[in-house]
Amino acid sequence: MFKGLCVCYAVVLAAFFSVAISGYWAFGNRAQGLVLSNFVDSGRPLVPKWFVLMVNVFTILQLSAVAVVS
Repeated sequence: MFKGLCVCYAVVLAAFFSVAISGYWAFGNRAQGLVLSNFVDSGRPLVPKWFVLMVNVFTILQLSAVAVVS
């Protein structure tokens, strides 16, 4: 059980650090706190509208799942 927990933490840490390192490599220290704000250039989105919609839908699903568990 403990070995499985350690593997789980290792996978999560590897995922988070790989995203953090690649994000810093791509944007440097100019990245904004809100992730989607990085994909807007002078009011014009750099990603398709369906992508922003899907991100918002998945965020609402995640928040509702957390509310159900709590």
